[in-house]
Amino acid sequence: MSLDISPGQFVTAPDGTKIWAAACGNPSKPAVVFVHGFACTSDVFEKQYTDAMMLENLYIIRYDLRGCGRSEGPLNAEAYSSERQAGDFKAVIDAYGVHKPFAATWSMGGIVPPDVVAKYGPDSLAGQILIGSFPHHNMHSEIIHPHIVSLIPGLITEDIALFAKTLPDFVLACFAPEYELPYDVYAKWIGGTAPRPPIVRQSMLMRKQDETAIMAAAVNQFPYLVIHGGEDQHLFAWKLEKWLKDHQFSQYEFHLLPGVGHSPFYEAPDVTNKLILKFVQEHYHDSDSTCST
Repeated sequence: MSLDISPGQFVTAPDGTKIWAAACGNPSKPAVVFVHGFACTSDVFEKQYTDAMMLENLYIIRYDLRGCGRSEGPLNAEAYSSERQAGDFKAVIDAYGVHKPFAATWSMGGIVPPDVVAKYGPDSLAGQILIGSFPHHNMHSEIIHPHIVSLIPGLITEDIALFAKTLPDFVLACFAPEYELPYDVYAKWIGGTAPRPPIVRQSMLMRKQDETAIMAAAVNQFPYLVIHGGEDQHLFAWKLEKWLKDHQFSQYEFHLLPGVGHSPFYEAPDVTNKLILKFVQEHYHDSDSTCST
């Protein structure tokens, strides 16, 4: 078995922005692209990138969204549009020779696949894994938790002092209240988010999105895996599950993890990783999620 342990590279998006990406795992297996959440970095998924079972059975691609982590961040709102986000995703998978990958998204990362489907069609993805995440931007307000609502003004502010005061509360809210977060991880997540300029933070929470294409795909057999923590302080799991039913999503499975917060991939990696592998293996077809290199 040949495992790709690429240290990472910069991929050029259609508008010239440099996007940092890396891959690991088995290029002969189904590809899964991990998309991080609000203003952080792809390093949050370290318990997936270092799991032997995941590395043996998947080809894992990660990238820092524009304006985040190691990627470049233009300072104008137009640079963070749906079309730009879709172009970044396509540039990354093209760089690794991948066709029709699965997308595994955390939190606000969930709004990237709708951009991809809108621009490149429903056959551009094999399915989506929502980890403390949701199907598109415009339904976010219907399932959001009051605790995170109270933090939003401080997350999108241009007042540096207010943002600095809000950021620790935001990071802690990504975990169940009783979860013992190691200090080095807390510091790493703080450090990964702190340098983001207001335009990046504002774009993730406030940019416009057309959900027409992804909603049509969801009704027509586009598969979803939903992994949600019972102690999530960002989103209400029961509201999300009801929303999926009410909007007639035709192919999804919903898993609620008791005692887990907004970050199931970190708080409960063994369960989360097994669910991801099972879902990918069930929905993978020979023509899907392939790497041509």
